[in-house]
Amino acid sequence: MIILLALLFVCHFLADFSPLSTDWMLRAKSKGSPLFPIFVHAGVHAFLMFAVLIFFTPILLAIKLAVFQWFTHFTIDLCKGKMNVWFPAVASPTDKRYWMLFGFDQFMHQIVILIMAWASFNF
Repeated sequence: MIILLALLFVCHFLADFSPLSTDWMLRAKSKGSPLFPIFVHAGVHAFLMFAVLIFFTPILLAIKLAVFQWFTHFTIDLCKGKMNVWFPAVASPTDKRYWMLFGFDQFMHQIVILIMAWASFNF
């Protein structure tokens, strides 16, 4: 389970903090719109995690978990982007609330990854 967790966290890192997260996606994520680039970004996460999950779980479960990742990642990023628009102070890295929201966003993504790893060994 530790290996799976580590690999899923690496997938998250690569999809969020590497060239796999394009300027097009980042602009949309920062505002919570348009939806399509955020959807594609969440799909990158789902695809990478699916590529790992197929080595640890039956294919049908890997598909379900990838869809779960896609939906939750899209929803979390959409909400964070909308928060940036509704509360402009949280969009500025010079404001400590920006870092609080960023931390909460990453915490939510990590909880999803933990749920996926748990489900991989319990279903």
